[in-house]
Amino acid sequence: MTDLRFALCRPTSSSRLIAACGLACLFLGLSLPALPSGPAPADGTVPPLTFALKDQFDREYTQALCAGKIAIVFEADREGSKFSGQWSAAIAAGLKSAASPAVQWVSVAELPSVPGFLQGFVKSKFPQDKTQWTLLDWHGRFIKMYGLPSDRCNVLVFAADGRFLLRIGGREVDPA
Repeated sequence: MTDLRFALCRPTSSSRLIAACGLACLFLGLSLPALPSGPAPADGTVPPLTFALKDQFDREYTQALCAGKIAIVFEADREGSKFSGQWSAAIAAGLKSAASPAVQWVSVAELPSVPGFLQGFVKSKFPQDKTQWTLLDWHGRFIKMYGLPSDRCNVLVFAADGRFLLRIGGREVDPA
């Protein structure tokens, strides 16, 4: 498959189309030409999906949650979280037309600037419905590991075996 590393698109209708097409092609086993690169980790390599984080209910999750499934990880800081719903809806709409295999959606909140004494307060601001869990990254490990920009919703896609496949994201998605 063609290398689709670090496809960071501006949120326009064409980027939404690229994202949906990229995911559909991924699921159908097709390949796309490489897309323009965004900032990458210093050595240029992208590690496989690796994490051990707790959610707002103190339940720990690891990459084993995604074993055998395509993992779609939504990562955002406070500003970027305003756009996560738009991105997840756009990608879900794109996946409806694709015969997609099992997908695991993972939401990660980047919270490295929150001091320890405020972590309980911040946790209380997340949904209290246990089906709406979000992984809390108090140390910014996802930002560092995957070279992610702030103030936007970052979407990372990993293959069923954990290999990194694609990164897209941005702010608002053009509904057109």
